[in-house]
Amino acid sequence: MNSNYQTPEGKAREHIDKMLNDEGWNVVSRSAIEVDKPMAVEEAILTGNKRADYFLLLDGKVVGLLEAKRAERNVRDDAVAEQAEGYARGVPNFYQSDYKTIPLVYLSNGEELYFKDMRKGSSSYQKIQRIHSPSEIVEMLAFKDIFAALPPIDEHTKKGLRACQIEAIENLEASFRQGKRRALMVLATGAGKTFTACLAAYRLLRYVPKIKRILFLVDRNNLGRQAKNSFGDFSITENGDPFDKNYSVERILSAKKPSSAVVIATIQRLFSLLKGETIEDVDDDGGFDPLEEMKVPENATLPPDFFDLIIIDECHRSIYGNWRKVLEYFSSARLIGLTATPIPETLAFFDKNIVVNYTLEQSIKDHINVGCRVYRIKTEATENGGAILEGDKYRRVVRYNGEVQQVNNTESRLYTREELNRSVVNPAQIKLVLETYRDAVYTELFTDPQRKDDINYLPKTLIFALNEAHATNIVAIAKEVFGRKDDTFVQKITHTVGDTDGLIKSFRNDKDFRIAVTCTLVATGTDVPALEVVLFMRDVGSETLYTQMKGRGVRTINNQTLQDVTPNAIEKNCFFLVDAVGVTEHEKVINPSVIQFNNYITLARLLELITLGNLQDDYLMMLSNRLFGLDKRCTPEQREEFTHSAKVSMKELATQIKQALESGELPIYVDINGDNDLRKELVRPLTTNAKARELLLIYNAGYVDTLQPGRDTLISKGFSIEEATATTAAFEAYCEQHKDEIEALRIIYNNRGEALTYEMLTDLIFTLKSVDTKFTINTLWANYSVLHPKKVVKFADDSNEREAITNIIQLVRFALKQTETLKSLYPEAMQRFNLWCGQKQRDITPEQQEVIAQVVDYIAANGFCDTQDIIQNNRPQAARLISAYGNIENTNIALQSLAEFIIYRKAA
Repeated sequence: MNSNYQTPEGKAREHIDKMLNDEGWNVVSRSAIEVDKPMAVEEAILTGNKRADYFLLLDGKVVGLLEAKRAERNVRDDAVAEQAEGYARGVPNFYQSDYKTIPLVYLSNGEELYFKDMRKGSSSYQKIQRIHSPSEIVEMLAFKDIFAALPPIDEHTKKGLRACQIEAIENLEASFRQGKRRALMVLATGAGKTFTACLAAYRLLRYVPKIKRILFLVDRNNLGRQAKNSFGDFSITENGDPFDKNYSVERILSAKKPSSAVVIATIQRLFSLLKGETIEDVDDDGGFDPLEEMKVPENATLPPDFFDLIIIDECHRSIYGNWRKVLEYFSSARLIGLTATPIPETLAFFDKNIVVNYTLEQSIKDHINVGCRVYRIKTEATENGGAILEGDKYRRVVRYNGEVQQVNNTESRLYTREELNRSVVNPAQIKLVLETYRDAVYTELFTDPQRKDDINYLPKTLIFALNEAHATNIVAIAKEVFGRKDDTFVQKITHTVGDTDGLIKSFRNDKDFRIAVTCTLVATGTDVPALEVVLFMRDVGSETLYTQMKGRGVRTINNQTLQDVTPNAIEKNCFFLVDAVGVTEHEKVINPSVIQFNNYITLARLLELITLGNLQDDYLMMLSNRLFGLDKRCTPEQREEFTHSAKVSMKELATQIKQALESGELPIYVDINGDNDLRKELVRPLTTNAKARELLLIYNAGYVDTLQPGRDTLISKGFSIEEATATTAAFEAYCEQHKDEIEALRIIYNNRGEALTYEMLTDLIFTLKSVDTKFTINTLWANYSVLHPKKVVKFADDSNEREAITNIIQLVRFALKQTETLKSLYPEAMQRFNLWCGQKQRDITPEQQEVIAQVVDYIAANGFCDTQDIIQNNRPQAARLISAYGNIENTNIALQSLAEFIIYRKAA
């Protein structure tokens, strides 16, 4: 205990310090003042060489003082009050304050506490049970800086946070204090965005009086359920209780006005609530007619100032088009955006105010996430398309109405790689990709000999399909390829399957559910830490979406939890991205176009509106453009079919409409009931002919032709050359840069026969892995074998060879260009031993040769050793060695000589 607390005055101060700390005041000396935090400053200097016991500072301004006395002193004594009030009126001008007299005065002896508001003139002192907290004083004094009461994140809380989360919270609060109303948190997948949001929400509700209700906006209902669970799990609070025990949390499930401190909703549900519409708790919020104006009604169920803060999860998707108007309705609310993949529109919306930018690459370096290795599968159909030959049979499905036709092809035709799985399904292509992946799983991807080859525990695999039909086909063919008749091993997780939350949970935790097939539902906001393979069977043009999809595999998981889900697994230090479509090999659009729903109308809706008489210029021009486009895409047979039905070709009709609009001869369109006869005449071939409109919709929707069974051939398979190049180049650069700093690297580089011990080598292995998770022996060896297949000798099935830590010596030598071939020391160790024994000058007895031969494999696996190492590893063996060589000194000399010969001598 501080010696100053031994006196009566000191003991009172001890109680008072605790009272101040309990309410959020940081008790400090004058030299430790930080003006952006609530402070109780001890022994504050006054005029006349006097000192106030405590000054209370908010935003660097004096708002109160506390006069402290020893426990036996009556603090209600007039003399105590006069002293304190004298101090309040005599504040030197080098203190900041909004008042001439300090407004709040407290008197305490550590046991009793009295308070007076000096702004109220003749008011008397009141006995109170606790001192006012900073946030209460902010509200009491109507403080201009409403965030002034925010305390620093305490050290106990920091222990439960990552550095990026601390940075996010501190910069967010600083940003709000600077008057900025919008802030963007860019946090990589797995870095804890929702947890950070929970902490931000808690601190703002706890310490900012003006923040009383927060909207947490998600873009899918299943993510809303996850968010509510996250708030329930969050327990970094002063009392250790979960967030929802301190502040109520609810999801919008009905048109009832919410009353909780935190309200979770999709923007669609929020809009429905504002309109007073019925809301159902379903995963698919549906949507609104694209023609409907997203205008908040004048009699909205919630006022514009209902929310004080809005946190927007996955904000790169949910703040555009008409939906933005719903956000802007709550004009007084501050906004926080959360995303791992911002796009330019996101940055613009948040005024480019990025309070944290924690990238996926940085999270991998920090071991928060794992990196990936890319395995490429190329087939003829996926790379170049294919042919449907004369006589081939296929099943045609009309997308518009689902009609199924069995077709016997009468004329050979080609299909492109872009048409594959869109308009042409080739089951042979799907089967070939899945078979290639199946055969590579335990021979090329997961090659650790400790991992048992068990297809029942295939590494958890997520397959991205192009569309719903493609996903259905993949599931059916995967059952065949993996020899499964049950409905558990491989399942589809898409919007059509019902309980998607239950399926995701099952995929995360169940041993029997090994392959999930999805389109984009599992692309964002879904955590399956045990996932070890992400297989792309669809291409992606958006960098944002690709990063989100790839990010499903980056989650870390402890070994035991992984083994609970995948019993034959060892550890997850990377995941495999299996690229069956070339998704990793092309540039992607950083700034994908954002659909403005109010400018987009489906063809079906457009034809309906025109038929009903909505004939304004933009609808007619839209129709003309659609007809021109369809005419180009249709086959001659389709064009002839339409002309026969409509008595005019698509191209002719489109031209007539366009010319009429450009001529300016059409009467101005006023409304649907005006003089629109000339306009009606233009579109009569469609408005009076439902069959012609149906044909347009059929042609527009297109067909899906499924070959029976189709054909495909494998072009190549193997790890990505680009990735291998990048990884090995980084490894070589690191070895070159640090060859004088890391002892093992220095010894290998100098190549003078110095001892390379087990401790040195394991330290190097650990250091390399901490620098980059791809700098492991197995990963580097595999990457070099991709680039230099003729120079790299692959590991044998012998687990001892694969696990030999001396393999890192060979990797460094190869990286530093000291050797032309990369191969393990282990297989040649005995050959080198025989050469060592055969040297003419070597004086070795048969007994010594027999005994030391038993140490050869140990040296080849672990590096230089001495007698003590052998004793720790095998005491009987060490005894025989010492006996054969006479003493420990001679044994050590022999071991040193042998190790030097095995490790440094070039292969015979």
